[in-house]
Amino acid sequence: MFTMIPDDYPEAIAKLSWLKAHGYPDATEEGVLRDTVLSGTQDLFNEALEESYWTVLWDVQDKKMWVRGVQSERVGELVPRKGFETFEDDFKDDAYQFWENLGTQVRSIVGSE
Repeated sequence: MFTMIPDDYPEAIAKLSWLKAHGYPDATEEGVLRDTVLSGTQDLFNEALEESYWTVLWDVQDKKMWVRGVQSERVGELVPRKGFETFEDDFKDDAYQFWENLGTQVRSIVGSE
C-alpha cells in the first residue's frame, strides 16, 4: 500500500490517484487529507519523543486533535493555523506553513512534559 505521508497538496492528490488505481475505489480527497494530518502529526510526535509514547487522535474531526499520553491522560491539543477552520483548508492553502504550525505545537507540548 502507498503509505507515504504527503508533504503537500499535489502529493496528496497523487496518493489519492494511486489508491484509486490500486484497489481502493472508495478513497476520497477528504479521507487522504485527514489521514495525512493525523499520520503526519503522529510522526512528528514519534520523532520528537524518539518513540511512539503518545497517540494523536481527533477531538473534533478535521478541526482539533488531542494527544493521549501513556496513561491515557490528555497531554495537549493541536489546532489549525489562525484563520483556518479546518486542518484540510490549512494544508491546502500552504503546506509549508501547515507543517511549521504543527511542528511548533508539537514542540510546545513535548517541552511541557
